[in-house]
Amino acid sequence: MAKRGDNIRKRKDGRWEGRYKKGRAVDGCIIYGSVYGKTYKEVKEKMAAIISHPLQLATPKGQGKTFGEVLNLWMDNNRARLKGGTINKYQNLIDTHIMPELGQTKINELSATRINTFLNEKISRGRVDGSGGLSASYVRSIMLVINAAIKYAVSEQLCSPLKTPICKPPADKTELSILSAEEQKKLEASLLNNLDLTGAGIYISLHTGLRIGEICSLAWNDIDMNKRVIHVRHTVARIRSSSSAGSTILVIDTPKTKASKRDIPISSTLLPILLKLKTLSSKGFLLTGTNEFIKPRTFEYRYHKILDDCGITSVNYHALRHTFATRCVEAGVDIKSLSEILGHGNVSVTLNTYVFHPFHLAEQMKDERTTIVALLHDVVEDTDYTFDNLRNMGFDEEVIDALVLMTHEKSVPYMAYVEKIKANPIARAVKLADLQHNSDLSRVDHVDENALKRKEKYSEAIKLLAD
Repeated sequence: MAKRGDNIRKRKDGRWEGRYKKGRAVDGCIIYGSVYGKTYKEVKEKMAAIISHPLQLATPKGQGKTFGEVLNLWMDNNRARLKGGTINKYQNLIDTHIMPELGQTKINELSATRINTFLNEKISRGRVDGSGGLSASYVRSIMLVINAAIKYAVSEQLCSPLKTPICKPPADKTELSILSAEEQKKLEASLLNNLDLTGAGIYISLHTGLRIGEICSLAWNDIDMNKRVIHVRHTVARIRSSSSAGSTILVIDTPKTKASKRDIPISSTLLPILLKLKTLSSKGFLLTGTNEFIKPRTFEYRYHKILDDCGITSVNYHALRHTFATRCVEAGVDIKSLSEILGHGNVSVTLNTYVFHPFHLAEQMKDERTTIVALLHDVVEDTDYTFDNLRNMGFDEEVIDALVLMTHEKSVPYMAYVEKIKANPIARAVKLADLQHNSDLSRVDHVDENALKRKEKYSEAIKLLAD
């Protein structure tokens, strides 16, 4: 029979549960533990055994350890199961950001408040060169490492868990970089006019959505010409060198996720390119014809040179992946198939990135005309449709006028383009929603310096439209 004050009760499932003071969290709050049994007597005996050995459970064994020591232990514990590129990324976050500011803090003195303050400072002024704050997505990566290290420390009884959660920085987003239909045609014509190894690699990425590390690691034994399938099984990854402290090397590694290992069908458009490439490079890696792969940085440099020669505004190599996916959506490729081709772990990633943007804008509009403009705002810029096509389909001149203003001519400075939009209420409402949604980095899986600069540009544009 349970007695008042002994913290033992009978549960609804018929079992007995006893609660005891397990220890204290780093913020001083009491941590409770539980024991279970079939009878009151059994639970009481378990409770007595625990209470008679309080030091065993109540006092973490890592009281004197610094957080830096915990981070090192956590990294050592994870080296065998994490990819080389991931290890390199985590170690860089630790060395550059976490260790200098939190490394000497005792693990039992590390509070959620201290960590939250640290993360907020990284957002406001966390860049190593002192030029400003880090992106929210980058700070979320730092937070991931800190959380994982603390979780490991708790599991090893080096400290008690934080009772107060660490605040996650809000995700920031940016606009997808894609080639317009006209730019894509111009690029493809240039590549096909004088096809070489570099041009073939760019063309393949444009028609498969391969990431730059995947195309650089692609070998002829990954290509099944009979079954018309490209087997994506490897990527180029940068890992820390074991021979020199702080240095890194490029290696061929397996993809980071299970979904990234995939088979991509060879389309009728792509087949002649691969056959031609076979005459230029018949063994080893596709882009070199040797047993040495091309460095992604070198390949991207050549890609930017080709864009410049074509008179196309420079966008990062990842834009080819976004362009491929966008064209697939426009052509009506089902989302599940597209998600598998891209190597997304979840269909929702594909939907959120490539399909839902115009619908997201449309949902925020308050009348029929702004809704239509929201749905069609990128159509002329990114497809073969013209304004005359839209007129012939029955859209009125107010809609057309707004769409004309929303379509950015490359020769017009961006802020001048935004200034013209401001005078049209329909275009202004849609553009504000467009800019706000395109200032969110979670819509893409690759954030670089260009993305951050675009975010700044969009913030200025929002201020201009809001005034």
